[in-house]
Amino acid sequence: MMHNTLKISALLFLSMAAGNSFAQECHNLYPYADGVVYDNNGHDLNGFIKKNKTEAAYVGGKIDEFSGGNWGYIQVNNARVPSISVIPGKERKVVLSYSQIIDATVAITNTKDGLKGTWWTRQSNNPSGPLFYKKVNDEGRLEIPNIRYSDFFKELDIKKMTIVEHYDTTYNQRDYDQLLHNYILVEKGTVKDVNDYKSIIEFYNNFLSKFTNIDDPLLETKSFITFLTVNKTRYLGYFNIVNGKLAGHMELTDLQFEQDKDFLVNNTFKKLTGKTVYVFGDDIFGCEKNLLKYKHMHHGVEMIRIKTDATEKFK
Repeated sequence: MMHNTLKISALLFLSMAAGNSFAQECHNLYPYADGVVYDNNGHDLNGFIKKNKTEAAYVGGKIDEFSGGNWGYIQVNNARVPSISVIPGKERKVVLSYSQIIDATVAITNTKDGLKGTWWTRQSNNPSGPLFYKKVNDEGRLEIPNIRYSDFFKELDIKKMTIVEHYDTTYNQRDYDQLLHNYILVEKGTVKDVNDYKSIIEFYNNFLSKFTNIDDPLLETKSFITFLTVNKTRYLGYFNIVNGKLAGHMELTDLQFEQDKDFLVNNTFKKLTGKTVYVFGDDIFGCEKNLLKYKHMHHGVEMIRIKTDATEKFK
């Protein structure tokens, strides 16, 4: 029994600790752009498109259908590429630096004009550095258009919420804080049945209805935990307010023992930035005692429970 408990706790920890990490900063500013797009042995935008274009169109279409066109969907992956190093001299030679790697994000979305792809990096692989994109000669190499990331996100900016499905645990959450309106990060495979998105979207539309204005400065010190069950699958979501928008994650939970609930609650609160935490949902997976225990042990935290049929607003 102890072995099973440790195994489950380990899975929960890996799920909640994964992501939002880059390799070390790079001495060079820019990536090998051709390598990001098509010249990285399939670990590039071209390879990601070939592997995922059918699913991206299908899932994106279903999310568009279930939301009445009000939700967006993108698939993203990390591509590690060499940086560009310039050797000074009369001929100013440019070489690829394989010891100085840059993490690029490649992405696909399903727009009203069909699938579109893009990519971006941060200068010097600094998670807070300026965003970078460069047009390359990819004519005839890609099966869908490769557009600048700012154009890619323009249509998504009007959506109520965007699902960001990441295929790799290396990603920079600051990218989505900067580029998107409200969003939910979801690891690939979290939602196994695409039809679950119908209930997920209905639930989070109700959640969004509890806000008068998300960009209200009074909400900057608030965070949110959501509990949702769809077809016996339990999803936990947690959100912070970043740049006047909702920045969230949604994950699977598998709680078989009491200590798993403590582990889940403690690790969720580590991800929250607000001192006031709203707990939203009807069935909170039997975590009532665990939430109260956390509150008693952390006296600076205020918790407010709101059920889905409540008329009160987050404030």
